[in-house]
Amino acid sequence: MGNSMAYRLCRESDGAELWAQARRLCALMSEGEPLVDLVAELQTPEDVWRMAEALPEARFHSQALPFDDREWSHVYRADALPSSAHEMQILLPFRVEEEVPAEGPVDAFVRALGYGPASVYRGGYWPDVPELGIEAYPKYEAVQAVFNSDALDGEEPAGHHTLFVHLSKWGDLPRAEWLAGQLGTRVVGGAVAGR
Repeated sequence: MGNSMAYRLCRESDGAELWAQARRLCALMSEGEPLVDLVAELQTPEDVWRMAEALPEARFHSQALPFDDREWSHVYRADALPSSAHEMQILLPFRVEEEVPAEGPVDAFVRALGYGPASVYRGGYWPDVPELGIEAYPKYEAVQAVFNSDALDGEEPAGHHTLFVHLSKWGDLPRAEWLAGQLGTRVVGGAVAGR
């Protein structure tokens, strides 16, 4: 078991712009994983209803209810969510975590986001860059778009969105700088422990 090191490549005030940058990075991968990890905290009834429309097969976990292993009432299918704002308010916030096909509802997920922390994570492999002596490393590489936060885990709320690249567990600043250059940006700060 190992971890990646992640580098911030940019911060954006517009989530759609950050997602466009993330898609550009995904297109650079020599091979992308077929599944994408989606995570979001939904803070308002409207957030939940938008996300239920974007991810109709998702499970929505109420964070307001204590866990009870005999009673699974804190988990709702999209079609079983409360329809009134009052009933929904009691259950907020909700958390949704889904693994979806890369060609699936990722764009709809991003459009449905509110102001809670959220993340889109796509693993893959970066290509060799022979002119810089950079070789592909077959583990831990990924793109992660983090919304409304400046941290990989969403624990640092922010009024902006942050794009990370995950690289080998030893870090790879030249690779991170090359990827940033492909977007016309620079690495922001040092490496942070990834996943």
